Amino acid sequence: MGRTTYRLTAALAALGLSAVAAPFAHADPAPLNGLFALAPGVCANGSVSGSFFRMILPTGDAGGPYLQNSDSRCSDQTVTPLSAGSDGGLVSGSYQPQPAAAFDGAGNAQSGRVTTPVRFYGVDFATATNPSDPQTGGGTGVPQLFTDGGTLSGDLSSLGVTWNNQVFNQGSPKPGGGLPGKTSPISGSIDGAGNFVIEWTSQIVGGPFNNFTGLWHLAGRYRGAVPQVAPAAAQVPVPGAVAPGSGAVGSGPDVSGAVGSAPGASGSAASGPGIPAPGSPSVASDGDAARPGAGAVPPNGSAAPDPVLATETIEVRLGQRTPPWLVPGLLVLAVAATGVFFNAERIAGWKRT
Repeated sequence: MGRTTYRLTAALAALGLSAVAAPFAHADPAPLNGLFALAPGVCANGSVSGSFFRMILPTGDAGGPYLQNSDSRCSDQTVTPLSAGSDGGLVSGSYQPQPAAAFDGAGNAQSGRVTTPVRFYGVDFATATNPSDPQTGGGTGVPQLFTDGGTLSGDLSSLGVTWNNQVFNQGSPKPGGGLPGKTSPISGSIDGAGNFVIEWTSQIVGGPFNNFTGLWHLAGRYRGAVPQVAPAAAQVPVPGAVAPGSGAVGSGPDVSGAVGSAPGASGSAASGPGIPAPGSPSVASDGDAARPGAGAVPPNGSAAPDPVLATETIEVRLGQRTPPWLVPGLLVLAVAATGVFFNAERIAGWKRT
């Protein structure tokens, strides 16, 4: 009876330790170092594929309303397509800083390594990743993206925008690690071939665009080696978007009469703060134009459905790390329990003597 009891107790202990250890045996997210080559933003048939930017009004959220860009080539001018800069896109693991002369005489941004400068109300804006944030002067983390079974997360606190002789931090988290206002963590997906989509929102703190929020959507192909083969990026429908491969244009939510305005504006259209360019930017919610989707470069370069990702449908938990001692400690306990199981008869004999 004694030997059986010992063995049963040891077996139950081993099973219990295995059950406890299993959830913690999951590996930490793996860093991805190298180039995230950007697919250019392309607007067609009321939808957009590839990489793009939108600016959310202070009263809005990830679903809008958005500020219109009078220079956008899209029928929905709340969408500003982006294209890769001279480096081919975003580099994870090292900085791509802005040049010492960040602007020309007209206030156009001269950075061009991450994305090609693009027109925004008559003035070019550009992106860069800087070790020291030009807006606040604070230090930033090295730009770093991670994969956890195909789910992307990361630190892009170094990402800044230059426009019209002004600088705005547009990273996530902000320098120092905070997520103020509508700033959301980096989230996205990557498949085994390296096709990726990442999104985040970053609220502007201070300056003429205080409390406006940038919505960033980058898609393309990671040029490094993906540590784990992940399933293809899942199709996540975006309300009002065109289904990939279909010719029909979806309609967005009914926004008749729901035209927003920038701070200090009156009527249905007004200039954004501090905008010197000709013409007045109008502000609109995501109305009759379809919601943009996202595109990734297909593995063979041929046309393929684009993976779609929306900020409101993705939640990536950051900062969850297993203490380094936990898994080894549980394994030692499991080995000890196994030893007790196989030596139960000897232990029982000692007790009898």
